[in-house]
Amino acid sequence: MASPARASAPIWLKVLVISMGLLIVAGFVVIVAEIGRRISTPNAAGSPAPAPGTRFTERIALPSGARVVSMNAAGDRLIVHVETQGGPSAAYIVDPRNGALLGTVEFPPAAGR
Repeated sequence: MASPARASAPIWLKVLVISMGLLIVAGFVVIVAEIGRRISTPNAAGSPAPAPGTRFTERIALPSGARVVSMNAAGDRLIVHVETQGGPSAAYIVDPRNGALLGTVEFPPAAGR
């Protein structure tokens, strides 16, 4: 009597399946490690936060006759809207953790309007 044929996959298919499984496991480990790193250091790219209870004073010079119209939080930044007398309106971007002026965006009046 003939023995039933044994069904087996080619060796290259077994190697392919095992390597893809290992890649999935390695990808999962990398994702979990990155999430853990980001949770433990949420503001690693930003400037260091002051110690608790530490106060700071920062003076940001405004043009003569300028007035602060509004302040809005945008992520980890503070946007201060400033209007000047007859001059352009501006937005001052401030780091609220240490009061540092990060940049200014000016909005000049439109020409020809």
